[in-house]
Amino acid sequence: PAAYAYSKSMLDGVAADTVDSIQPFTPSGYLRGRSPYDRTQIATISGIYDLPFGHGRQYMSSSNAFLDGVIGGWEFTSIVSYQSGSPLSFNVPGATLGNGYGTRANLVGDPHISNQSPQQWFNPAAFAAPPAYTYGSSGIGIMNGPGYFDLDTNLLKNFHFTESKYIQFRWEMFNALNHVNYNNPGTTIGVGSTGEIFSAGPARIMQFALKLYF
Repeated sequence: PAAYAYSKSMLDGVAADTVDSIQPFTPSGYLRGRSPYDRTQIATISGIYDLPFGHGRQYMSSSNAFLDGVIGGWEFTSIVSYQSGSPLSFNVPGATLGNGYGTRANLVGDPHISNQSPQQWFNPAAFAAPPAYTYGSSGIGIMNGPGYFDLDTNLLKNFHFTESKYIQFRWEMFNALNHVNYNNPGTTIGVGSTGEIFSAGPARIMQFALKLYF
């Protein structure tokens, strides 16, 4: 089975932007933008495949009980997941509005670059600090952070004692391809880490398990 969603989530208020908060004299619509949880595209594909070996299968169906116990009855499952990146907003360091309030940066160029990397996910020169006590012109969630891709797999086999009682062996891998899912870059302009990514999601995790069904 497969599932795909194309959507857009918007909020109007403090929850729309984790940088800004409700403050006096905020321009109308300034806090309206993409939700931090907005993912434009989400896709999932899953499947189950019975390996064709052993009793009742296409190959080696006449194998003896010992051989069937070794090669027969294996099942492979997988889940592939993808989602586009989370929305990024760009802020200015410090309380430039006064009274402890900060603001977003001014947008003065194109923040998108052709070869995104952990060393530079966007163009820092596209942003500038607004004059003191003024609101920045850049919007909320104007570009995406890194997307997410994951393949989880499971190889399992049931060893039956009776019709309803058996032990199940499981070999499970999460992020089986060991794909690097980068976290979001630094979005505070004018600092040394602007546009850089310093962390990522978990690497491949592998585990073996035995489950008793009775």
